[in-house]
Amino acid sequence: MSAPLERIKPVRNSVLPGQTTPEQRFWRSYKTPLLVKEHGAITHINFCPSGTHDFAVTSGARVQIFSARTRQVLRTIARFKDTAYSGEFRPDGKLLVAGDATGLIQVFDTKSRSILLTLSPTNQAIHVTKFHPKTLTTLLSGSDDQTLRLWDITSSEPTSVFKSHTDYIRAASFLSSSSDNVVTGCYDGLIRIFDPRTPDEPTLSLSHGAPVEAILPLTGTTILSSGGPSVKVWDLVAGKMVKELGNFQKTVTSLHTGGNSGSPGGANAVLAGGLDGHVKVFDTTTWEVKFGWKFGDAVLATASSPDQKHFVTGLSSGVLSIRTRKTEPRVKQGVKQTKSGNFARMIRGADYKGDKEHQILIDDERRSRRKKLRLFERHLNAFRWREALDAAFVPGMAPELTVTVLDELKRRGKVRISLSGRDEGQLEPLIKWAVRNIGDFRNVEVVADWMACVSGMYGSVIEKSPVLDELVSELRRKLTRQIEIAREARQLEGMLEMLIQSH
Repeated sequence: MSAPLERIKPVRNSVLPGQTTPEQRFWRSYKTPLLVKEHGAITHINFCPSGTHDFAVTSGARVQIFSARTRQVLRTIARFKDTAYSGEFRPDGKLLVAGDATGLIQVFDTKSRSILLTLSPTNQAIHVTKFHPKTLTTLLSGSDDQTLRLWDITSSEPTSVFKSHTDYIRAASFLSSSSDNVVTGCYDGLIRIFDPRTPDEPTLSLSHGAPVEAILPLTGTTILSSGGPSVKVWDLVAGKMVKELGNFQKTVTSLHTGGNSGSPGGANAVLAGGLDGHVKVFDTTTWEVKFGWKFGDAVLATASSPDQKHFVTGLSSGVLSIRTRKTEPRVKQGVKQTKSGNFARMIRGADYKGDKEHQILIDDERRSRRKKLRLFERHLNAFRWREALDAAFVPGMAPELTVTVLDELKRRGKVRISLSGRDEGQLEPLIKWAVRNIGDFRNVEVVADWMACVSGMYGSVIEKSPVLDELVSELRRKLTRQIEIAREARQLEGMLEMLIQSH
């Protein structure tokens, strides 16, 4: 008894590198943008760290709280006499603090919008207000009177006052959740680290080289600062800059962490927005740009929600852009019955196949042997080599199957037999295929083997045929170009190796 004839296994080409990275696909998933027009420039955006992650948008003389579920305004706090600045939630989401251009600091109840505390330390604009990440009764404020203050909301007097600045304070933050140390960015171009126990002088000063617009502590020992068209990364232990990101054309106004460690694309990401209308995503491991958006106006504020659902940007024109990423569907709590009781009774017994002794067992191997063979498989099984080669170039043939036929004929040693007795019209499909695929490194070896046989057997036919001669000339040009590209790539690789060794 003869063995069953095995089917030809198609060639599986190596998978080419993806055109987009997982990080790009993650940030690109922020779709369904909602544009909201505010009355003034949007200067600050802050997400509530707890609960449903509603977000506060500071614009003009009011702070609006948007719902993270509906993306609509939940509450409007408009109890300001002048332009409001830096509306920030407390970590538990129950309170919200904001400053204004008259020098007032107001603490609001986020549910009732009532004013719980009013502080008036100065008559100049207060641009920075922020609660401590862990100590719920501590907040800081920075103003245009060149003074940073720490407050306990149970008292009307500041607990610490830092007066070492020589210009406006536009950026400030607590260095970490485990300490009361603060970091400030000033328009005098200096970044200062303060310990509340010694408020007279900063424990560390770093020169950014331009008016500092934003400060972002990454860890207890690493911070980012933005000012001018650059973002700088600082190592506080070494007291020096470790990286400068000059990917912007105009001043960088906003910095924000991309997300938590549980998100595939937001982990190890920093968002930076600038007056050139760009928001760029930097990878904190390599500090390379992974993704970016372009907006029609200058970007003044940008933020993403802790659960990575919303990405919000505020523009100088007063336009608020809210982009939402689709989340995974919820798991079904129970199986819903889709058929009525009458229908179930009607089809009762439809799955009954009879008793086991009455069932006919079908051999899976026989069933698989009855599968319809492809055209080129039938020709190969019948030893029709020329017809098998012609079947490789029929319209609609998958590229992998064409390579499969050419490899199979080569493996069986029937290349010359399948090419014999051909005229100009019968050679043209093969040469056209070679011209199209010479640029794919996965098919170079197959193209070289078959074209060598064609040129050896039909050199005189190609010289007499204008069509074939033009195709071969085009193949030669493409091959020369590929050789030049390979040579340039090799030279570039050598230069990169020299640069790496020199460092």
